[in-house]
Amino acid sequence: MKYLIASEGNSLESGVSGHFGRAPFFLVYDDETKALEAKANDGTLDPHLVIRDNAKAGARKMICGGIGPHAYQIAERFNVEVCITEGIPVVEAVKLAAENKLPVTKGPTMHHHHEHDGHMHRDRFQN
Repeated sequence: MKYLIASEGNSLESGVSGHFGRAPFFLVYDDETKALEAKANDGTLDPHLVIRDNAKAGARKMICGGIGPHAYQIAERFNVEVCITEGIPVVEAVKLAAENKLPVTKGPTMHHHHEHDGHMHRDRFQN
């Protein structure tokens, strides 16, 4: 299975970040092939598009410390389960998620901190 993880660093030993959209790195880990991709969240990435694009590429679970309403909406639209934890190493979080031992949120866990035009926002993330 492919996992999309909000991370404090670019390795499996890094800690899970407390907020998806503000994570320093986005990791994609495939537990079947053991492939790891790391992308720095340097201000040029749109976290919502990261969710959409990785869901289209096969990510089925996200791991993060918290998620805002718009990011959660994108994850839900693309059938990505959002598992909540933070501070533990990514490798441990992936193992727990694979065993269904991480809490799964049924809604956003944080307030949205950015101003957006709601109509433009919805149109932008259509399939």
